[in-house]
Amino acid sequence: MQTTEKTKKRETPGRREQVIQAALEVLGELGSKGLTHRAVDNAAGVPQGSTTNFFPTRSKLLQAALRRHVELDTPPTGYLAGISDLKLTRDEARELVMAALDRLLEPSARPMLAARYELVLESNRRPDLHAEFEPARANFVGLAEALLRARDCHHPEERAVQLVAVLDGVLMDQLLNAPSALTRRAIEDLVDRQLDTC
Repeated sequence: MQTTEKTKKRETPGRREQVIQAALEVLGELGSKGLTHRAVDNAAGVPQGSTTNFFPTRSKLLQAALRRHVELDTPPTGYLAGISDLKLTRDEARELVMAALDRLLEPSARPMLAARYELVLESNRRPDLHAEFEPARANFVGLAEALLRARDCHHPEERAVQLVAVLDGVLMDQLLNAPSALTRRAIEDLVDRQLDTC
């Protein structure tokens, strides 16, 4: 009995992570309405009731999914460390922005991108999620600001918010994958315009 309990304790952290990852997959594939404890159990391949054991309410499950998404979505520590001390040309700055977009738009990353927007919509209805989202958004604005400072932008704080809003629009446009979706060249042109208006 003691061995079984110890084994359970060892396995629990791994299973918990498995459940959280599955919650993100369900959000990306089925949307917010499809996020049920049963659906997550099935996606994670764990016994029924496992998700409920870790996250008794849907709200707690959403919070855990959001925290994990922020971890996955945030560029690695030091991604732009010291960049504001550099001087970037417009082309160099554009390359950095496009590399970040490419990472988020890889085919394998698209379900996570869809999950992000499901979480954004949920955060508009739930103050607890909104509070979790704000620091993540501030982090992205901070990265944009560092990039714009390296471009010698005169109003980096103001322009950083605008750049992040434009990039959010680009991500949504690409996620929709409509016939009218921007081409890569059009996205680069849009980024150039943002980088030139500092």
